[in-house]
Amino acid sequence: MDRLRLVKILTALAFFWLLLSSLALASTEAERAYLKAEAELKRFAESKRIKYRRYWLQVIAKFKEIYRRYPESEVAPKALYKTARLYEELYGYSGRRSDLKEALKYYRLLWEKYPRDPLVAKALERAARIYERLGEPVKALALRKRAKSLKTRAPTPVSTKEAASSPSPAGNHHGLVKVKIGGTIKQVRYWSSEDYSRVVLDLSSKVKYEAHVLKPTKDKPPRLYVDCSPARLSPYLKPSIPIKDGLLKRIRLGQYRPQVVRVVLDLASLTNYRVFFLNEPPRLVIDLIGKEKPAVKACPTPVTPPPKGDLSLAQQLGLCVRRVVIDPGHGGKDPGCRNRRLKEKDIVLKVSHLVAKKLKSKLGCEVVLTRSRDVFIPLEQRTAFANIKRADLFVSIHVNSSPKRRARGIETYYLNFASDEEAMRVAALENAASTRSLSELQDLLKNILLNTKLEESKRLAELVQKNLVSTLQRRYRRVRNRGVKTAPFVVLIGTRMPAILVEIGFLSNPLEEKRLRDPRYLELIAEGIVKGIEAYMRSTKIAVYR
Repeated sequence: MDRLRLVKILTALAFFWLLLSSLALASTEAERAYLKAEAELKRFAESKRIKYRRYWLQVIAKFKEIYRRYPESEVAPKALYKTARLYEELYGYSGRRSDLKEALKYYRLLWEKYPRDPLVAKALERAARIYERLGEPVKALALRKRAKSLKTRAPTPVSTKEAASSPSPAGNHHGLVKVKIGGTIKQVRYWSSEDYSRVVLDLSSKVKYEAHVLKPTKDKPPRLYVDCSPARLSPYLKPSIPIKDGLLKRIRLGQYRPQVVRVVLDLASLTNYRVFFLNEPPRLVIDLIGKEKPAVKACPTPVTPPPKGDLSLAQQLGLCVRRVVIDPGHGGKDPGCRNRRLKEKDIVLKVSHLVAKKLKSKLGCEVVLTRSRDVFIPLEQRTAFANIKRADLFVSIHVNSSPKRRARGIETYYLNFASDEEAMRVAALENAASTRSLSELQDLLKNILLNTKLEESKRLAELVQKNLVSTLQRRYRRVRNRGVKTAPFVVLIGTRMPAILVEIGFLSNPLEEKRLRDPRYLELIAEGIVKGIEAYMRSTKIAVYR
């Protein structure tokens, strides 16, 4: 009996020893995997691959795998925290809100699975900042209160090695990308012509900026320089970008001071400029206006006028609405509003092609589309495109959506402060921005509306709205006229011609959703918009032409 008991005890001890050995082995493997992932992260941060999303995801996958394989190890909470931070850092490069949501997912997993880990307080604070960025201050406040209650617990000190490889929030002195302090200038985009240029600086986060003009000298052309702070310059940007395209000659970038980036624009001429910040994703927009051709110009009268039937309507009226830019909203990776059957980007592209065809055949105008197929074009590029093309009118076409299924009707907007809360909602929808960003845009409008053709835009909006609604009402019942409204639409900011945005119906409304699937209905929408443009031309004695 004693011998049997001894065998059982020895067996239990052997099993316990094997269990401890396996746990120790798993812990060792987890530590090795974590160190290997950190080494991969360090190599990635110092390479040119940092510009490509697929490599970010490969590095993130290394830390995800550690948590999945070794959930009971000491490094599992660290792996979750690192995964979340990397997604947060990736947002600074991608501008995708989905990356922020992924970061939230892994922060939440950390505090749910490991509530006693010292990293929980940091995870709560980081998640609160993300909710603020997403425009959800109530959730941010709740997480901050929770994080504050954990402050009494002594945090585990972070090793120098981990701190060097961990991405840090804007404002810290070190991060995954070593150059990141306040905001990193990641990319420079530009569009330029003889008398207009738009330069966009893509940023990782918001920065302060100051713009100054240097007058021309014997040896140097006029220059505009913009100081951004606190900011650092991405090491992958060239210090000098030659343009040599009319107004803008060259863009020069340099780290003027440790936390100040100076962007210098060498110009052929300069009469005016405008600098403003846009959020989600963060970018700084610089509009340059040079010496332009006479702003008012009547259409030339032929020496031997052709028969009246051979003249376009614009020529018959003696007007110069010669070029119209039609902007089909959204496109590519941005579908706009949608349901199981339809996407806004597809509907507006069809309508835009119809409008272009009718404008050419009926009014004899030259028509240019900002996109003629399913591709993504940033909002600021659409505005620059219209200015460079020297368009006489700009019409952006969209489809509306609302949480209220009963909401329906047609409405037309021009740029100004939001006329009501519903206008703010629509602007947020079309700008793909938060309410916080819209309030910043409202402040921006105070400084730029003086240089915008508000009265012409308002008249164009009223005539397009009136003719579009009346054209539809002649064939269809229950067509609601929602009127002309104002809102801070990014796509209308900086246009140098009368510009409007037309919402042709609600995809969220069952009746209008059915009609938006009908080609005959889309044909009438296009006809109504063209009639509105024709009415605008008839009401204008001399059209603005650049």
